[in-house]
Amino acid sequence: MVESIYLAVPIIGGRNIELARTIAEIIERLGHEIISDWVIASDPGWGLTPEAVYQRDTKGVRMCDSLVAEVSTPSHGVGMEVMLAHVLGKDTICLYKKGTKLSHLLRGMPGIKIIEYGSFDEVEEGLRAYLR
Repeated sequence: MVESIYLAVPIIGGRNIELARTIAEIIERLGHEIISDWVIASDPGWGLTPEAVYQRDTKGVRMCDSLVAEVSTPSHGVGMEVMLAHVLGKDTICLYKKGTKLSHLLRGMPGIKIIEYGSFDEVEEGLRAYLR
């Protein structure tokens, strides 16, 4: 079954487009669809108003089957997307690089799936296990 995945990654602070694109490729290779494709675009919507970004992003989280968030770099936006997905009862998977300190609030969230990784093979293995 193809799932629609909302990929959440930092955009304003600590943007790593190569990392985002690699995670997106893994998700697509596993047979799923990324519905937040702006996060891997060269222009993620720099010209949008804050209100338009809020509407676009929250609509995407509401529409997705699952949310996959890269949380190695703290981000207010990613945190809001994770919380919205959780409140809506969406499957929520957080990825973080080995050696990164991760928020206890995030770690303590009921039902969250957390994947610590040192390689992209570990990302793929973890996502394969958690995505339907």
